[in-house]
Amino acid sequence: MLSKINFILLFGCMPLYAQAFNGVYLTGSGQVSSGMGGISLAQGMDRTSIHDNPANLSYQNNGVDAQISLLNIRSRATFLNQAEEFKSDKLISIPSLAIIKHFDDRLSFGLSLTGAGAAVDYDKPAINGFPTDKAKDNLAIVKASPTVSYKVLPNLSIGANLDIGVEQFRAKGVLAGMDTQGTPMFLDSHGNHWAYGIGGSLGVTWEFQPNWWLGASYISEMRFSKLKEYKDDLLASSQGRINLPERYGFGINHKFNSQVTLAADLLRINWQDADGLGEKGSFNWQNQNVYRIGLDYKFSPKDHIRFGFSHADVVVDSQDTLVNFYANAIANNAWTIGYGRDFGFATLNLAYEYAVNKKIIGSDNSSGTNLSNQNHVFSLGFSKDF
Repeated sequence: MLSKINFILLFGCMPLYAQAFNGVYLTGSGQVSSGMGGISLAQGMDRTSIHDNPANLSYQNNGVDAQISLLNIRSRATFLNQAEEFKSDKLISIPSLAIIKHFDDRLSFGLSLTGAGAAVDYDKPAINGFPTDKAKDNLAIVKASPTVSYKVLPNLSIGANLDIGVEQFRAKGVLAGMDTQGTPMFLDSHGNHWAYGIGGSLGVTWEFQPNWWLGASYISEMRFSKLKEYKDDLLASSQGRINLPERYGFGINHKFNSQVTLAADLLRINWQDADGLGEKGSFNWQNQNVYRIGLDYKFSPKDHIRFGFSHADVVVDSQDTLVNFYANAIANNAWTIGYGRDFGFATLNLAYEYAVNKKIIGSDNSSGTNLSNQNHVFSLGFSKDF
């Protein structure tokens, strides 16, 4: 296994802090899809779509996509009926990258670098006025996905990814309960710890009629090594692991004419089976269906305007708001708009996303703990053929 130093060098351009809107995933993985509600499974609108469906590799031009997204994350919570509200406001950047090279008319190779994660920092202890660490945690995951695709027919491609990941996790100020005298007890803070993971994906893209594409992909659970310092307390139920979940879905993409393209995806994310986040873990996240649709309109020979919408099932049930006080990533509806300009030597792509404020009122054992979350994302990307 690569040493930690090698991983840091490999992923040095990627963030160690992230927040996402489909659990730990961003709505859109690429610079064009970010303006189109995240659509990516059928043929792909940008090179980074090979992360979601490796068969899209065959339908993208040789070249590179580089993108940076600036996230404004706003989480609010009440905790255990305390009157004072908890607030977490973050402004962070997340880069991504994709490179594609066709070996010949059938065989193609590519590489994508993408990030995922979730975090809160309430900037004060979980029990107001109690002398302990401020309540915060951070999960950051970076994936490198070498990709290969092959056109078995001129209009049908299959592809595969090998996903290699590095994960950083830290948590501080985590309330464990009360002692017999009613004094709050907090878990020890173990600081930053690292884990390494591996997974893979398979995909197919089919142009079944001229300018009509269908795409489907399967992404395995990404299994990580243990975060050893957390395996005996916070992550004891998953033996110290936080894995990325199994995902699968399909999409359709239609280019009506030289100006208008419309695409839609349906994605399933199986959080419940993922160690650490699902039933075998601390947060009890529920499985999630994601529905997204996007439109690209070329209103001049060099300019595009884009629109999109994404709706996802909420991963947190009302009876689980208490344990998700430290994982407040519940925004599930997002509106997007994007713009693209071809300058000849390269293309500039801009996107803005508003993840609509979502609020969950705690029930049963979580009564008195309420969560809300909204987010804004600004993306800037450059795309160049070679």
